[in-house]
Amino acid sequence: MQKRGYYSQNFKLALPIMLSSLGQQLVQMVDTLMIGQLGTVPLAAVSFAFAMTYNAFVIGMGIAMALTPLTGQNYAKGKKEILVNLFENSLSLNTLLSTVLVGILLLLLPFLHLLGQPNEVVEMCRPYYIIVALSFIPMMCFLTFKQFFEGLGNTKIAMIITISSNILNIFLNWVFIYGKLGFAPMGIFGAGLSTFISRLLMPLSFYIYINTNKMYKSYIQGFSMQRLSIYMHKCLLKIGIPIAGQMFIEFFALFGITIMMGWVSTAALASYQIASTMISTTFLAASGICSATTVLVSHSYGRDNLQEIKKHFFTGWKMVLLIMGCFALVFIFFGRYIAMLFSNDMDVIQITATLFIVTGLFQLFDGTQVSGLAGLRGISDVARPTLYAIIAYLFIALPSAYICGFIFKLGEWSILAGFMLGLLTAGILYHTRFHKTLRRHFKNLKQ
Repeated sequence: MQKRGYYSQNFKLALPIMLSSLGQQLVQMVDTLMIGQLGTVPLAAVSFAFAMTYNAFVIGMGIAMALTPLTGQNYAKGKKEILVNLFENSLSLNTLLSTVLVGILLLLLPFLHLLGQPNEVVEMCRPYYIIVALSFIPMMCFLTFKQFFEGLGNTKIAMIITISSNILNIFLNWVFIYGKLGFAPMGIFGAGLSTFISRLLMPLSFYIYINTNKMYKSYIQGFSMQRLSIYMHKCLLKIGIPIAGQMFIEFFALFGITIMMGWVSTAALASYQIASTMISTTFLAASGICSATTVLVSHSYGRDNLQEIKKHFFTGWKMVLLIMGCFALVFIFFGRYIAMLFSNDMDVIQITATLFIVTGLFQLFDGTQVSGLAGLRGISDVARPTLYAIIAYLFIALPSAYICGFIFKLGEWSILAGFMLGLLTAGILYHTRFHKTLRRHFKNLKQ
């Protein structure tokens, strides 16, 4: 394969993932704007409910992601029987897991008031919290389809379904929240109902597509209760639990940075909210490329092709650095103008502009660490990276952020700069581990 072929192959797989992710991000922004029209308390209630349920989503998403590298490796080997087995057992595991997580979320419902939130916020969020929690079950089913098809190298169908459901979600928000087309206004419960309906239709759409497509129909025709096994569930969990743990640790560390910014001032917290919103958006682009890298590396790993593995890995990394470098330049030179789109407060604008300078460098470090993770997931090496995440984020990122911001008192920018030390550490550890694991694997094959 020519050098440019590696870039086009990655981009072809990555583009649908990026578009669907960015579409989801846009819907979240629209949701916020539509609910914000109802007032401060409804917006706070939705924000609180989202923060509570997102932790469960991160865990579930991590478990579901185990299916992609396993599918990719066996697809490259032409082992269709194993693919059907993986698909069915993953669907069973994710349905069971999501049911358990929903049960835990509902059991926590009576204790939400203990988290120190205003009573009116807690009371208003309950109906929304319940229905969004229930929507997690069909969402996990959809993720099973999505991760399986990504492992096969098909990312377009998930993009089409995701974007279509996002458009439907926005329309139903308009109908249910404000009471249109003969419906009574439902407020934030209407937003939750919209989410539930759109998420319910996502796996159903995938099922209909597979069942009517000759190429993929055989993957579900072979479903049988006899295929379900504790062994296969353990294989998926062996990879999924470390991925979920790594994602949760990073999310927890970023949550810690949010808390620290709040300790500084309200303006610092507002500024960080602007910066983190932009960071989350740019990360989706890098994440899309890295998801494609995981698929391509897993295919080459299944064929035991060391040269291709390295080519796909370095191609993905360079693509990520290029796109994150472009974002970095935008943040450094136009950060103040971006901040002015979000706030009229001069203190917030000034702090945000400073944070965006740090965010520029943040982009490159973040892109490096997620590229390393993509390679490791492609070769199913996920246990050690979780340990590295604990070291990088809990023992380096958070303490460094606290020391810079509150011991040395260098300012708001230093908190984010301290966190970058964790990103740099994670990137170095992930990349080093990837190359060592490859050398050991292919050395064993030669023996």
